[in-house]
Amino acid sequence: MKLLVSVLLILHGLIVSGQSAGSFGSTIPNELQNPSFVSWWPINMGRSWLFSGLGLDRTLAVYRIGGLLWLAGGIALVAAGLGVWGLFIPPDWWRGLAIGGAAISFFMLAIYFHPITIMGTVSSLAVLVALLWAKWPPTSLVR
Repeated sequence: MKLLVSVLLILHGLIVSGQSAGSFGSTIPNELQNPSFVSWWPINMGRSWLFSGLGLDRTLAVYRIGGLLWLAGGIALVAAGLGVWGLFIPPDWWRGLAIGGAAISFFMLAIYFHPITIMGTVSSLAVLVALLWAKWPPTSLVR
């Protein structure tokens, strides 16, 4: 059970961290176009419906803050996965890190919602529901 929880948290964290990849260059990269199977979606992937509505979507400062949030959420999830085993992170911290990382990830996925990111949204929500509402996994399963 420990291995499964740890691997899932680390994989989710690496994917969340990867969302920040283009956020730290000297300019805002060109917008990705929607693939043909989701061409009906009104906003291209990687573009925030909220920031677009506020006219902030092409602002470098907002872009960098978004990148930092993606990175922070991903690092917290990876750290939580390592904390399950007590590797570099105290085992007692893993739940808090997982909740924090999943909350940041869910927040960012909601702001940048796109049909292609539905699996990530569901994954972050599942971490939050499992740890906050269902109180799963029991402490005894991951010690």
